[in-house]
Amino acid sequence: MDYKINNKTLAIIPSGEHKSKVLEKRKNYEVDTTTFKVIEESCEYFGSSYNSRVKSSFNYIKSKYKSPIIIAEISRIIFFPTSSPTKKNSLWLSYNNIREYYPVKNKRHTVVKFKNGYKLEIDMSFYSFNQQYLKASRLSAILSERIIKNG
Repeated sequence: MDYKINNKTLAIIPSGEHKSKVLEKRKNYEVDTTTFKVIEESCEYFGSSYNSRVKSSFNYIKSKYKSPIIIAEISRIIFFPTSSPTKKNSLWLSYNNIREYYPVKNKRHTVVKFKNGYKLEIDMSFYSFNQQYLKASRLSAILSERIIKNG
């Protein structure tokens, strides 16, 4: 299955060698490709390369490590990785669809609650997750400002 990220996409989760699980608001999919490839192909589908998206993010928020990226400007779709994207099979989350997140007691995990009520526990400290979310938030604010400014 060839999958392109859209505004219903919640997360892209690695699920084995060259396989990913795509969580959407109402259903899930298994795809025969890495999470990175889904991100890369979605960037291209919306008119830019992954590397250009990373470069743009750096220009806006000056972050080099685990940068959030704008998948689609017109739809304001922003995703961020939970680990280094160079691993090619990092978990990626939709900034736009997250309602809240909180730490798991006695674990270095974070629970992400999406706007549709779905909860996902991820192996990432609350502090690290919060840093990623804040970077995505800054990128979103800059994108919104640009869209408003340029009509």
